[in-house]
Amino acid sequence: MGALTDFVVADRGDARRICDSHNPSQEFGGLDAKGIDTVKLGELHALLRGGEFDPAIHETICDGGAEGPWVFEVPPDLVQRLAGLTPAELEEVGRKWATAEVFSPRYDNWPAERVQQQLGDLAALCRQAAGEGKSVLMWMCL
Repeated sequence: MGALTDFVVADRGDARRICDSHNPSQEFGGLDAKGIDTVKLGELHALLRGGEFDPAIHETICDGGAEGPWVFEVPPDLVQRLAGLTPAELEEVGRKWATAEVFSPRYDNWPAERVQQQLGDLAALCRQAAGEGKSVLMWMCL
């Protein structure tokens, strides 16, 4: 079973309210991204930075307990990078991200089209956050 994940545009100070929510993408407006977890997001971050996976992406800003929910702040530089991608760049990044082992049959077996769709939706949310001067918060629960 994959993680339940929602991304919302909010202020970091809203983390507790988001953590207490049962459906943040509906209650706060955002993106239902079931199956995206901190490892997948970390792989995307590393891909866009051209570096190694950064475990700092796993730092919670609100902890709901052993099975969650948890709230993480999407790194601001990842938000800015995603917000600034052109459609052609999004397509290229999506192709590369889809080849990550975390999407392979060994793990979640996501088709490339699903990865591309999630990336496009997340980039749109990042453009919104950048335009509003807010954070993108990731709510996740098992």
